[in-house]
Amino acid sequence: MTELTSTIEPTPGVVSVHPDDVDAVAGFVAAARASTTRRVYASAWRSWLVWSGGRGYLSLPAESLHVAAYAASLATAGRSVSTVDRAMAAIAAEHAASGLPDPTTAAGVRLARSGIRRTVGTAPRRQAHPLTTDEVRRIVATCDPESLRGLRDRALILLGFGAALRRSDLTGLDVRDVVFKPSGLVVTLRRSKGDQDGEGQVVGVVRGHGDTDPVNAVRVWLRTAGLDQADEPLFQRIAWSDRRAVRGTRLSGQAVRDVLVRRAEQAGLGDLDLSGHSMRAGHATVASEAGIPAERIARTTRHARLETLARYVRPAEVLRDSSSAALGL
Repeated sequence: MTELTSTIEPTPGVVSVHPDDVDAVAGFVAAARASTTRRVYASAWRSWLVWSGGRGYLSLPAESLHVAAYAASLATAGRSVSTVDRAMAAIAAEHAASGLPDPTTAAGVRLARSGIRRTVGTAPRRQAHPLTTDEVRRIVATCDPESLRGLRDRALILLGFGAALRRSDLTGLDVRDVVFKPSGLVVTLRRSKGDQDGEGQVVGVVRGHGDTDPVNAVRVWLRTAGLDQADEPLFQRIAWSDRRAVRGTRLSGQAVRDVLVRRAEQAGLGDLDLSGHSMRAGHATVASEAGIPAERIARTTRHARLETLARYVRPAEVLRDSSSAALGL
């Protein structure tokens, strides 16, 4: 309510807005940002409140000098540039929502952030291990085909790897979003991180071979679990008895990661630094090493910027383009 009333100013002399109308508009104002973004901003804003309050600074409206000092304190404490950027974005968002000038645009803050980027660097400090095809084979081999949970986990991992999906993509899929074709599977992503306006994106997954065919894995999971309602979640929790899916219970992003890590441990790959992003990163890396052009990979991974995709593509291209092979070593 605070964000709405401070963002949309009433016209002088106009009758106050009906509460029902305020609630309706407030819901759409809140939806302007993805739920994940709202949570990240809320956490970053709380950290700013603690820091500024501990120094006796006013948090809202904030002085640009204090904001610059906060950015410097984060960098000094070893936080990454992306953490500093999130903190600044959260502070800017709160000021905008309150109808106040953005202190993060001040020259001093911009210079401090530029210095932090030059000093700390912007390269990711830790990247999830990109899974290879061989590692995926070993992982899904732990999925018992006689177990409902095993069938779900196999379909989850193979589809995530085959379609280069994010955790949120996998958990957001409904049964209607997977359409079987003679040559494979068409996956419709009604909303994703790279499509905040919900225009929709489609990804094709071709048939694989044997136990690692993602198309057949999804088909068998749907048939065995009895998932036939178009609008129910594609990947659901399994009852403790392993005899049925708990209908309507969509898996969480954390559950996707837990499935992958648990199966990797069972496969003897527990030393890998895995996250829910490992399937998507692995797809891009393996495809690049196979010589697939970056533009074609990006059409599957749905990367809007090739610079982002480059962190997976560049290592393979560097090896292919290296002149060291001509040195005779």
